Amino acid sequence: MMDKTADDPLLRLQALREEHRLLDTRIQELSSRPYLTPDDQVEVARLKKLKLKKKDEIMQLAAEMGVEL
Repeated sequence: MMDKTADDPLLRLQALREEHRLLDTRIQELSSRPYLTPDDQVEVARLKKLKLKKKDEIMQLAAEMGVEL
């Protein structure tokens, strides 16, 4: 079965925004801990980079669609 989000830019945009939100939630969960292990710190950094990548994808797709966010 084909992934409809790949064919529909609006669905793709919604999926990217949901992924971005989930990454933000996970970053907040980790950051709220009183102490982060070195592995946790690496994970937070990785998640922040991934979140930024998703944001860039969202902005690019929105620009291509002519949607203002």
